[in-house]
Amino acid sequence: LGWAGYITVNGTTYRWLGAAPGLSGVSPILEATLANVQVTPTRTIYSVIAGKMNLNITFLSPIEPSDWVRQSIPFSYISLEASSTDGEAYSVSVYSDITAEWLSGNRSAIATWSTRTTNQQNVYHEASLQNSTSFAEISDQAEDGNVIYAMSQGPGMTYQTGPAGTIRGVFQTNSSLTDSSDPNFRSIKDYPAFAFAVDLGLIKSTANPVVWALGYVRNPAIEYTTPTGESQLRYPYWATQYSSVSDVVNEVLGNFAAALSRATELDNRVIAATSNISTDYTDIVSLGARQAFAGIDITVTNDTDGAWDIKIFMKNIGTDRRVNPVEVMYAAYPMFLYFNSSFCNPLLSPLLEYAASSFYTLPYAASDLGTNYPIASGDNSTQQPGSDPQGVEQSANMLIMALAAARASGDGSLLAQYYPLLSNWTNYLVQNSEAPSNQYVESADGQFTTNMTNLAIKGIIGIQAMSEISKAVQEDTDSQKFATTASTYISTWKSLALSSNQQNILFAYGDSGSWGLMYNLYADLLLQTHLVDETIYQDQSAFYGRLIQNHNGSGKPLVSAIDKYFDMTTSDISTAWLMFTAATATNDTVRNQFISYVWDHASDNLTAGAFPDVYNVNSGAIIQGYASPAQGALFAPLALTVANTTIEIPATASTPSPSDTSCNLKPTLGEGGSHKGAFLASHMGAIVGGVVYVGGVGGLTCILLLGFFFWRRSHREGGTEKDSDPETHEADPFTYQPAPVIPAATITPSSISKMREYLGSQGQTQTQTLTAPAPVSDVSESVSVPTSTAPEPPSAASGDDAAMSSTDINGLRVEMENLRRAVQELRVDAPPEY
Repeated sequence: LGWAGYITVNGTTYRWLGAAPGLSGVSPILEATLANVQVTPTRTIYSVIAGKMNLNITFLSPIEPSDWVRQSIPFSYISLEASSTDGEAYSVSVYSDITAEWLSGNRSAIATWSTRTTNQQNVYHEASLQNSTSFAEISDQAEDGNVIYAMSQGPGMTYQTGPAGTIRGVFQTNSSLTDSSDPNFRSIKDYPAFAFAVDLGLIKSTANPVVWALGYVRNPAIEYTTPTGESQLRYPYWATQYSSVSDVVNEVLGNFAAALSRATELDNRVIAATSNISTDYTDIVSLGARQAFAGIDITVTNDTDGAWDIKIFMKNIGTDRRVNPVEVMYAAYPMFLYFNSSFCNPLLSPLLEYAASSFYTLPYAASDLGTNYPIASGDNSTQQPGSDPQGVEQSANMLIMALAAARASGDGSLLAQYYPLLSNWTNYLVQNSEAPSNQYVESADGQFTTNMTNLAIKGIIGIQAMSEISKAVQEDTDSQKFATTASTYISTWKSLALSSNQQNILFAYGDSGSWGLMYNLYADLLLQTHLVDETIYQDQSAFYGRLIQNHNGSGKPLVSAIDKYFDMTTSDISTAWLMFTAATATNDTVRNQFISYVWDHASDNLTAGAFPDVYNVNSGAIIQGYASPAQGALFAPLALTVANTTIEIPATASTPSPSDTSCNLKPTLGEGGSHKGAFLASHMGAIVGGVVYVGGVGGLTCILLLGFFFWRRSHREGGTEKDSDPETHEADPFTYQPAPVIPAATITPSSISKMREYLGSQGQTQTQTLTAPAPVSDVSESVSVPTSTAPEPPSAASGDDAAMSSTDINGLRVEMENLRRAVQELRVDAPPEY
């Protein structure tokens, strides 16, 4: 993808980003020298030397654990700070551009573009395909989005669009651009570029960072098939707050200082928690966090009752286009649980909704919602019984995830809504888990055999999870039944799964010479089901320790052992399951050694691709999963520190009827709409979504690639010393924050003058209008949207002598909810200067 950066220091131009060739007829461009690179969970920071200037260049992709809207905005920042190496002043100008290569994998496609200025004096270039195809990809790049490059106006800022070579030459010659737009649209392979430059003048150092914002916007984001069979367009979550691209640009650029502050605080907390385990662990978590968040789209649409329906979708990035792949979600779950479990239910709900519909008739959980992301049409490839041998794996995954989310968040609504479905899956596990046959462990260890101990224990844990679910929804008879079955099965498992000397778990029942990476024990620890004896964990950890010690001399630790385990020439392994295994180790040295294997893989210079999750242990070759959200499994040790809460079941929880999912939201509004009139509560929320687009590996994933390669090179060349003394750890998990409620409601007049004043200033004292941006290819058009109003609260029966009427009570409830939202809005808004 085309992304370039230059700096001119006293007339000499240096390249600090990209690998564009030199320009003919212009003096040569020198390469800036990379001095250092630092990777944190939200940032990649380069220290670069360009002549007499030291540069700090920061790529920031925010992770917002408490803000649904900001987390869903598909933008990242690049900022530059400069200071002279000798304390003297120099004439400095900086430049950056992107090219139309961001738009399509078909380099012959024609790009179009425009340059606009917002009402807050921010300038942005917006480019799209002349002829786009909705929900399509070519060479892992989306075909239906707009790329946006933006910058705030200020002293010395200039812009230009045109042929990349031409405008780069203009900057190199003049240290500025022409504030002009090229009207001649052309193909991507002709390299049209969209540039900004800032002439900083004679400086010793920059007073403030120079900031660019880069985004890739798709709207609508998902095409979803509802339980009635209708195709539903789902919009990015930020549409609940902003009505146009201009509003999003204003928010992004105006929020940089606050976003950086929040990111720094989050980085510090995560690094503090991971450093208590090892520096290797800090490194890999820092490398993988953004990658895992990049795998999801947070979406909304309007239900028939006017309330917003929130669903989250995950792409199987780096492998295929599967939608909500269950085993990848299961791998990523520890990260979501650690940061904030409130969006786990929206991630599970599309799968549950589909499985409960008439379109899905199998007795076990589906593997995904289709194979053509971002089209979530349902898993139609497994509609014949026996055609999908992953019934135990995926059913247990879903049950474990459902209970884990409810225990961490306290929200048992999905457990009650889909109780019959979850119970049916458990009945399947009862029939197939004690001695699983004809089951294939998808994307785990590639094994297909009968009586796999690792698969059996997952199924048994799934049965026990259903016992806990039944208890939570007060189905005590079911709870006892499933608990008895799990107890019986675990006794059988222990009698068959252990080696003759009881020192390790076998790969399969009766295979006395085998062993396995027992990563599925992790669920027993996560859910605290206590099915597996502590002595088994201790003996298995000691067994791992002996394997590690015996095979450390090969240069590829555990290669020989893993070869024996897999009994195949490929020797493929998953970082996710290595991390799950590490989290089950009772010995810190063994745990940290497993972590170091993941570190070795991440820092291996022999392969390309952003931190793939499945690789060959002999060659380091990528098998699948580059840039995969499965790297959320890196948080497996930290997720075990998340406190459980009491599960609350709504009194009215029930399985939704198919008609509940219909959509009446229409695309609306082009440029210039207000972003404050949408929802007072839109800044509340939980950790959701990714700031980089997932409908293809285009977009901002290249930020991860840049950080990954430079981090890897610096660690290899710098000879980073690893930990020798393992440490115990006490992590500080993030606090759970409930998912935002964003109903379409009429706000009643307030009896509190300050409350009325605030609501009036925000335009919130009248019925709220629900809007979503039009598809960004038509941003100049405006279409009206019907106002959605929540039904009046039902009147409660009361006597004539009641102290307060039902109307007064309902009014007070609405009043208090409005006050709570207003206070939350005041708390989370950026300071005025931003």
